[in-house]
Formats: sequence, C-alpha cells, structure tokens
Amino acid sequence: MNREARILKNRRRELKLTQQELAVEAGMHIRQYQRYEYGESDISGAPVKHVLRLCLALELDPYELVFEDGRDVAGK
Repeated sequence: MNREARILKNRRRELKLTQQELAVEAGMHIRQYQRYEYGESDISGAPVKHVLRLCLALELDPYELVFEDGRDVAGK
C-alpha cells in the first residue's frame, strides 16, 4: 500500500466513515474511491476534482495528501 492510500484509509477510519459514505460525500463511485484507497490508482495522477473532493470530505490539506512532507518536491 502506498503512502497516499494509507493516508486515505487512516483518515477515513479516524472519521469513522465507511468507504461508501466517503464515496458519496466526495461525489464519486465507490469503486473509484476503492482504487485510490487500495493503491490501484495513483492519487497524484487523479483528476483535480477527485483530489479536492476527497480532501474536503476527509478534512485534509491537498498538499498533505499529494506531496510527501506536505510540500512540492521542488521545495516550494
């Protein structure tokens, strides 16, 4: 499981949400959410609207999810 998948899974569990509840909250099909949580689809290559909706539903900063150490690899 990759870093992003672990973040999604751990945060979803912290908020006591099922995968279905989170998918509905983020406005996506449950199978698409599962692909992100299981690491089958790379979240950093996902459509921006998916990333932002997931971050909103999970109360996460998008930078925290997409970039390691919460910042761009260029150090910005």
